[in-house]
Amino acid sequence: MKNYILLFLLLCHLPAFAQRAFVINDSTHYELGNTKITVGRTKVYHNVQDQLSLIRDFANSAQPNYYIRDFDFIDLDSWFVLVGSRYIGSPTQLYRTDDAGSTWQLITPVMPVISNLTDDTADSINQVQIINQRIYLFDNYYQSRVVYSDDDGLNWTFWFGSLWSHWYQIYTCGDNLYIYGLPGDGFRAYMTQIPATYMNATNIETVVPIGGCHNGNTLGCYYAPANISVPEIYNHFKNLFETTICPSLGVGNMVKEKIELVPNPSEGLLEIKGIDMSKLGPIEVFDALGQQVLVTVGKSILDLSGLARGVYWVKLKVGEDVWVEQVVRR
Repeated sequence: MKNYILLFLLLCHLPAFAQRAFVINDSTHYELGNTKITVGRTKVYHNVQDQLSLIRDFANSAQPNYYIRDFDFIDLDSWFVLVGSRYIGSPTQLYRTDDAGSTWQLITPVMPVISNLTDDTADSINQVQIINQRIYLFDNYYQSRVVYSDDDGLNWTFWFGSLWSHWYQIYTCGDNLYIYGLPGDGFRAYMTQIPATYMNATNIETVVPIGGCHNGNTLGCYYAPANISVPEIYNHFKNLFETTICPSLGVGNMVKEKIELVPNPSEGLLEIKGIDMSKLGPIEVFDALGQQVLVTVGKSILDLSGLARGVYWVKLKVGEDVWVEQVVRR
């Protein structure tokens, strides 16, 4: 218990602004195989049974406001650490190690540039993400772009970019990719599907955001409410994706047909059938915007009578598995 308290104090005594990236996306804990990494404001640690040993301190006397924005594994020995200030659009430094932190190199991804919309270096990186061995960088603000590497970061390709965007993360649903961004001066935070025509293309450059998403109610554009904070935007899009856009995400090995919500459509009361109540965790209900509207624990009867008529998503956690079903409240 003492170790947990010390760890909590270590990570939480820092100024709140310094943890911008962690608050809205990643955590301070990363794990691959038996390797566990804990990240503080400027420091990267090995974590062995909650005992921390320092790997490197990225504090920079020339840039005292820099902190670690992101950490990502390429494999057990190769990692990325993204360092920069809390201000979007500001310069960043991308470090790489291939020997589990013994030595580091500062890299600046370079790619072809096709016009004056973007330069040829990714040096204002918002986030690093690795999906199926492809490394993505989300670079720049306002004239945001996505670049990627298929050879562990040796070479980089400019995939697409446009005005009115601040892209931050990609979600996968089968073969489909969805991207979301943060709000900026004059544009809202939105999520949308990356067009199929983009998949095998490169050097795509537009002024209009993907799908025409900007500030309106364009079909296929999912907007975050304008009055929520940046951390809430991350949670909003995560819930939206898992409950509405790709509700099968995280279903695991559970046999879906064994669970029923009846009656569906419902006037209000739903009975959950075919479930081991001893393993049932929280039951969450989300509306069509991905916002949680109801949560209950330990009940086989779900009461939706207090909700407006419409389509909802019910998310059940049973043991280590998650099951999601659409219901209609009529």
